[in-house]
Amino acid sequence: MGNYYQIKTVALAPPRRQIQAGKVICVSGLIFTLGSPFIAWLLSVGVNRVPSFPLIFFGLFLFLDGLLIILIASKQQEALLKLRQSLLEDDPQIVASAEEFMAQRKALTQQGEITGIFIVHNATKDLYYVGQRTKAIDRAAIQFLGRGNCDVYADYKYGDSFNIRIIPLSGSGYESLNELKRAAIQALETAGEELY
Repeated sequence: MGNYYQIKTVALAPPRRQIQAGKVICVSGLIFTLGSPFIAWLLSVGVNRVPSFPLIFFGLFLFLDGLLIILIASKQQEALLKLRQSLLEDDPQIVASAEEFMAQRKALTQQGEITGIFIVHNATKDLYYVGQRTKAIDRAAIQFLGRGNCDVYADYKYGDSFNIRIIPLSGSGYESLNELKRAAIQALETAGEELY
């Protein structure tokens, strides 16, 4: 697994919402900048003269601030998409279909239990479930025995096709399972994947 220290803080922020907020701030600043001479003219009616420069400056500040938010959030989103790729396409420790996983479960646990996260992918409905545990192999198996997520079990019971990936905490660059799980969920959401 790659080194995720670079995107540890990135995964704590929702970049999609930041990009939308940046666009709103940017457009508001542009409208304020373009409308500043008119606003100054309206405020200058009568005896007081109001210069439009401070209003234009404030509008430009909003515009540039919005652009900065969009740029930073776009970089964060790109980092989360790379994390999603590494979680789902690079080489995690265990990758198997649900049937293979359940058949090999005892052999896998005899090799040594893994502290990490598991990603259950319903290939039929293209839905993901992310879980964590000090015994990730057993916890992932529970999903298919009816003692885990009830929606995952119902879909499995009715014949949907599933894949399981287990990503160990060691070597991930994260200090805790919570951080790794949170980063995985945000990476999937950033990529537009739907979760259970």
